[in-house]
Amino acid sequence: MKIKYIIISVVALACTAIAVAFAMKILQKKAADASPARQKRTTIIKRTAKAKPKMQKKTTDSIATQPKTMPFIRGILRDTDGKPVAGVLVSNGIECTLTDSLGEYKLKNDPAARFVFYSVPSYCEVPVHSATDRTANFYLPILKNKFRYNFTLTRLPGGTETNYRMIVIGDPQVTNAFNPYYNTPDDNDIEMSDVERFTTETMVDIRRTMRALPQGTPVYGLSMGDDVQYYGGYNPMLERQIREALGSSDMRLFSLIGNHDQDGNPEYLHKWEENWGPTDYSFDRGEEHYVCFNNVQFLRKGGYYSPGELTDRQMKWLQQDLSLTPKTKKVILCYHIPLTFGNSPFHLATPVGNAGEKGHYASSRLSALLSMLMEFRGYELFCGHTHFAINHEIEHEGHHVLEHCHAAACGNIWQSNVNICGTPNGYYVYSFSGTRLRNCYYKGTFWDAHKQMTLFRADTDFNGESYAADWNLSRGKNIIIANVFNADSRWRIYAEENGVEYPMQRIDSKGQDAFATGYHHKYEVATSFRFISKQNSYLIMNHLYYYEPKHPDSDIMIIARDPYGNVFRESLDEVVTEPFYNYAHYYKEEKN
Repeated sequence: MKIKYIIISVVALACTAIAVAFAMKILQKKAADASPARQKRTTIIKRTAKAKPKMQKKTTDSIATQPKTMPFIRGILRDTDGKPVAGVLVSNGIECTLTDSLGEYKLKNDPAARFVFYSVPSYCEVPVHSATDRTANFYLPILKNKFRYNFTLTRLPGGTETNYRMIVIGDPQVTNAFNPYYNTPDDNDIEMSDVERFTTETMVDIRRTMRALPQGTPVYGLSMGDDVQYYGGYNPMLERQIREALGSSDMRLFSLIGNHDQDGNPEYLHKWEENWGPTDYSFDRGEEHYVCFNNVQFLRKGGYYSPGELTDRQMKWLQQDLSLTPKTKKVILCYHIPLTFGNSPFHLATPVGNAGEKGHYASSRLSALLSMLMEFRGYELFCGHTHFAINHEIEHEGHHVLEHCHAAACGNIWQSNVNICGTPNGYYVYSFSGTRLRNCYYKGTFWDAHKQMTLFRADTDFNGESYAADWNLSRGKNIIIANVFNADSRWRIYAEENGVEYPMQRIDSKGQDAFATGYHHKYEVATSFRFISKQNSYLIMNHLYYYEPKHPDSDIMIIARDPYGNVFRESLDEVVTEPFYNYAHYYKEEKN
């Protein structure tokens, strides 16, 4: 009996041990199932399995309601080593953003946007279309059903350039028709296309200027709009020819859109965009942030507001662009039509207020623009359009404003070698060092860089025009007139008579240049004489100076000191007395 109980106890213990072991195995399995890795896996499997029919239904049901385009466009900016480039401004012309630490950006896919582009950083090369077409290529057209746009940036070996040159070209305004012009006093007219003249004169001289700079000097270019002049409709050959010309030198060049590039015709605007890219964009060079925009707002076909204006959308875009720009930079606003003067104003434009400029207005956007610029380490205003040189100065709501209005490369639309203000056909050379504008001079085409003025006698008759008559100056006093091309109130202009310096008096008012008017009075062919005469209520002259000698036989030297420390001198041997003098002797040298 005792043995029986012993056997039963052993069997019971064995069964208990088995039961415990089995229970432990179950608990271990449950613990394993509850571990993070297993839990994650189980969850994924369960969610996928259960959600599959639902997901299929949702996708099917949403086909009809989904928008045809994605709500965003995206991309990444990398350098040539494949590394992401962070902090670069990217825009679609409507809104702006910065690339993140991975070089990625995201923008709304706005149906009104035509391009996605980036603001070329100062430490990167300006990308170009090709080795022979060095016009800037920093953009991609937005295509239907394409939502990713990537860019590759090339870093400058030495990083941000501390010193560089910016060549500014006002109004090439070419046709590819033949225009007669006169380059000799004996009235021998020459038929040459505008494109040919721009290529063989302006661009040849720019290359000479670049070769004269210290080796390795970075050089960039800005064409200030009106690259072309349309007669009779869009001309694809003309667009190609001017881009080939502007892109033919070693400088990397940006272009703005002008009124003649579009003429109020949407087709012309779109063709310009096809050739040049966005009309509103920005880029950095050195410590300067350049912002370029289209300020030609048309009233009707062929008519536009003057001064220039911006739309609400443009102002919002500009504000975003500047809000993402370091305040340690100098900002340079670039546009075609002046903002500080014009006589075909938008109804919210304000009178300039200068006594000598009655009928002229400042843009309705000027105050808001100046407010944006006050945050930065200085600013400059660059424009073209007028075919006369003027550093226009006004007092606007407590701000002293200086707007650089650049004379035209084409002069009076290639009818001569001279602009309507008497300044020769040419361009400007700016030198920047950090945020400092270190130098600026006007470079007449095939003129010596140091020749910054022309001299006249007030009494000289230029085909019925004279400075004495235009500006009510005394006759018979041998009064000397100096046309100092790039002058403004910061310059100091003197007549040195018998070793003593006397300040010359500045003429600053609406009016005309007697020599230019007289010359064009005879030789004007393609454009109206009204454009360069007293009938042009738009023309403002502020770089004419006069001096009445103390003695008729004195030895006199004219001295001009600019705000950059340069001194320019001209003797009376250089006084122009020929009624139809056309600067022809500056063109006699070989053009290569």
